[in-house]
Amino acid sequence: MQINKIIFMGTPGFALPTLEKLYLEFGSQIKAVFTKPDAIQGRGHKLLSTPIKKYALSKNIPVFEPHNKKEITQIIQKINPDLVIIIAYGMILEKDITDHYFCLNVHASLLPKYRGPSPINSVFLNQETETGITLMQINEKMDEGDILLQQKISINPLDNAGTIHDKLALLGAELTSDYTKNNLAKDNLNPQKQNHQQATYCQKIKTQDLELNLKMSPTKFLAQIKAFAPYPGAYILHHEKRIKILDAKITNHKIEILQVKPAGKGLMSYENYCKGNAPLI
Repeated sequence: MQINKIIFMGTPGFALPTLEKLYLEFGSQIKAVFTKPDAIQGRGHKLLSTPIKKYALSKNIPVFEPHNKKEITQIIQKINPDLVIIIAYGMILEKDITDHYFCLNVHASLLPKYRGPSPINSVFLNQETETGITLMQINEKMDEGDILLQQKISINPLDNAGTIHDKLALLGAELTSDYTKNNLAKDNLNPQKQNHQQATYCQKIKTQDLELNLKMSPTKFLAQIKAFAPYPGAYILHHEKRIKILDAKITNHKIEILQVKPAGKGLMSYENYCKGNAPLI
């Protein structure tokens, strides 16, 4: 495959290391970046750009923020790229695009496990001991395309969703850059069909998923804390106030809380929290 024109599609910080690595390797061959439109966020209700948009503009890469699939298709067809790289973009491409262009997706799980939008959170909720990155050739269905490359990493006892997010973001960047240079550019491909019978799915995280239940077993309680630390944070409702629990461990078969974040306050040790408040458990 001759790679002269690349389109990159991504939105959150997870996608940024891949774009940075691709820019170092391919520079002006990146003809466009697609990302979600600016959105009002935070307590200040400010209109904020995605990390991908900010980086692309700093490198003078044209940025597109289409609102629907039809717009996406029209822009891609106009650019007519050799390669489209997608990582956590947020929209599924139309069949006209996936059939006509080589579309490579970077997914933060070992497909076919954890198809969907929350694979990092889900591996902790299910108390997995490993996860990884999958490079996949996209088809029109969500996370069902042929696997191009996979690499595993271990989940160690000190990891949480935040640490695994950062490890996988860097791993995804390395694998994508290397695969593009050493496999795609040299037509050295060996796509493998997914075993759809082994597929599992994860859903978009909802606010109710974050609430901790004191009746849970210690292992499930800890798993939920790790799944949402450091952001958005699993919480306990205590005297009608949300107290986020961001770190804990199991001692003598019981949960020992280490760090909390009360509503409207900063992160603090649980020991300091208890000096002025009743214990949470």
